[in-house]
Amino acid sequence: MFQSTDRRLSQSTEFPVSTTFGIAAPANIRVQGFAAPHPLTPPLDPAYRFRAALLSDVLRWHRGLSAGEHHDGLWLTGPMGSGKSSVIRQVAARLNLPLIEVNAKARLEVADLIGYRTVLGGDILFQDGPLTQALRVGAWLLLNEVDLMDPGELAGLNTVLDGGPLVMAENGGEGVHPAPGFGLLCTANSAGHGDRSGLYAGVRRMNGALLDRFWVVDVGYPTVDEEQALLAQQFPSLPAPVREWMVAVAHEVRRLSTPEETDAQALDLPFSTRALVRWAYLTLQFKGAPSPLHHALKRALTARAEPETAEAIHQIVQRITGESHA
Repeated sequence: MFQSTDRRLSQSTEFPVSTTFGIAAPANIRVQGFAAPHPLTPPLDPAYRFRAALLSDVLRWHRGLSAGEHHDGLWLTGPMGSGKSSVIRQVAARLNLPLIEVNAKARLEVADLIGYRTVLGGDILFQDGPLTQALRVGAWLLLNEVDLMDPGELAGLNTVLDGGPLVMAENGGEGVHPAPGFGLLCTANSAGHGDRSGLYAGVRRMNGALLDRFWVVDVGYPTVDEEQALLAQQFPSLPAPVREWMVAVAHEVRRLSTPEETDAQALDLPFSTRALVRWAYLTLQFKGAPSPLHHALKRALTARAEPETAEAIHQIVQRITGESHA
């Protein structure tokens, strides 16, 4: 357990946004972080590309939290594979912030986040859970897929979202006040109102009082230009026309996956950026196969689709790329 007295947490510094995150910003715009990484700081991905608007939302939330101007959480909602979790990890990595990450599930309880009693050397000791540890250290706590949890359980987080102490009945009523820098972040495929698409099994409608304690940011998929730049950076040996075709396919599938955008029956398989990157990688791996784009796409995405959906997507590939699909 890392205590909030760790000296590295007191060595704050400011980072220029433009050079730290690789985006266009005035040189005088800076954001607070720490001079050295904490043991809980996630690894930095030097190839990661930030989206300016999304980064602005995260940094403004962080700035207000660091200044003690609010205690609100940050709720990132959006489709699968749109980069909700990765942007949090990479902001924390560049600012040397401690981050604790938990994947939520239906049976996860707030008690699991608080901690548990254990026997060590004949003594009964209390072991901090991720929430308690984050509060003591002043870390960010990221709950992924939080809308899978029981909304009644999540109401147990309301007090710490208001800046109050966590009172642990499990540890004799100890009260743990949030150390400076503590912040609660959640990612979800919904904005807390349940899943209307039918794609995300297990998603629940959240409690309104909980949601009222969050900033909510909608994280969509990157633009055509952003995804083309991503593929060019990660797969420079892939010919530029092929990269452009792939991005065009992904965006067409997304358009057809949105019922209000088309008169046709909507496709039931969104094309995430994660799947796009996987498709590009596999295309290079299977470049000697017959119809390599189709061969790779089946393994990257369409093998898990309904047959009609898979066929429709491969027809889009054939129309855009000219590569026939056997």
